[in-house]
This record gives sequence, structure tokens and C-alpha cells, in this order.
Amino acid sequence: MAIRQSSWRIEQALYEDDWLLVVDKPAGLPTQPTLDARRPSVFSTLKEFLQQRDGATPYLGLHHRLDRDTSGVLLLTKDQKANAGTAALFSEKTIRKTYQALAIAGAACPDSWEVKNYLGEIGRVGKAVKYGAVRSGGDPAQTSFRVLERLPGALLIEARPHTGRTHQIRVHLSEGGHPILGDTFYGGPMQLPPGPRGGMVPVPRVMLHAAALEFLHPVTKAEMQIRSPLPADFVACLQALGGNHVET
Repeated sequence: MAIRQSSWRIEQALYEDDWLLVVDKPAGLPTQPTLDARRPSVFSTLKEFLQQRDGATPYLGLHHRLDRDTSGVLLLTKDQKANAGTAALFSEKTIRKTYQALAIAGAACPDSWEVKNYLGEIGRVGKAVKYGAVRSGGDPAQTSFRVLERLPGALLIEARPHTGRTHQIRVHLSEGGHPILGDTFYGGPMQLPPGPRGGMVPVPRVMLHAAALEFLHPVTKAEMQIRSPLPADFVACLQALGGNHVET
């Protein structure tokens, strides 16, 4: 499946069959349509492409989303028969999600740790809702973290969220003293002190990537492992910090 459009260029889907479509979402593109009808989204771009390719009005079901500046694996359904089983993957927490993030090193950080708390709305910046840990009225949130590589002033971190709260990984890392690079909304910087190659290291966006989804196919029950390689901007930032290109 080739997709080539002015707003989004991807050589092929990560996976496609009669029921599912898994794509590699680029950073900067919203998952779903916004209030601005002229603004492209993953959903609208895919629907237009499928209609042009298949010659019929396509069905697309969106069961989870990635923040606009987050890249990586995004799962959609192509047939309503797959909806109930796909929704159950997320509601019953049987789908395994893996992310990679570049974050501030902060204070001493263990090789692995887990955050388990409640997240809720704690304020707004303009129209954007800000989330944080709350004592009451929030939703349970749990994330496991592991350091993949320690860099000068930064960490390459693997995150496995066990729940799907809005901004969950971003908040858990920020409140733990390790805000994600480029995530100014939660305290992340847009540049870091000179790396091994000299000069300030620019951060192009929120450095968070949905690296993999693992689940049982909702129709065939086959074991699915779908991975997205780190995008070029993530790799460039990692290497500018003196890190290696690590895939999990």
C-alpha cells in the first residue's frame, strides 16, 4: 500500500489485511480531523487514499490516537466486524504498547522503574488541557520505564504504558524529573548544551515515538508484532547527543 500525498508521504503501510490497517504516523500530523476542515489528518488522508485506490467509500475505525507531535504505530480497522475485538484489546489492556523517548537525565535515575497513580486535568494553557497527578477525581494510570541508553544530559527511554490516559507518558516522565525533549508543555527544552560534535543540540519536536504494538489479531487470533523504526529526526537528535540508533 503506497501513500504519496502533499501532506503525508509514506512508502508503505506497516500492515494491512481485510480487517486491519496499521500505519506509521509522522510527527506533526493530527490523528483525527480537527475543527479546521482544511487541515489534513491521518484519518482523512487514509480515507481519501483508500477511496481512490479501491474505488468505493471505505470504512475506517479509529480505536486509539497519538498526539500530533508523536510519531509511530497507529492501528485502525477497515471492517466493522473487527471493531468489537479491536476495542477490547484496549479496554481489556491486552495490547502491548512500546514507546521510545528522549528525555532530560535529571537527578539520579534507576535503570528501570514504574509509575502508578491517578491523572486528571490540572489546568489549561489557552485551549490546551494540561494533565497531572491528582489525589481525587482522576483516572488510574500506570507506565513501566527502562533506560536504554544514558547520554550527556539526556536519556533514551523505553516506555510501556499499561493504561491509555491522555499525555500519560509525557506527564509521568515530567513529574519524575525527566521531561521529554521538545515537550515545552511539560517542561522539556527545545535545545541541549553542546554534544560531542559541538554546538547546541536542537530538538525538532516532542521526542516521543510509538515503536511497537503487540496483540492477538481480533479476527484471526494470530499473534501480531508490528514495529516502526525510529524516524530520521529522532535518529538525528539521538546521534547529535552522542547516542546510538537503538531499536527494541
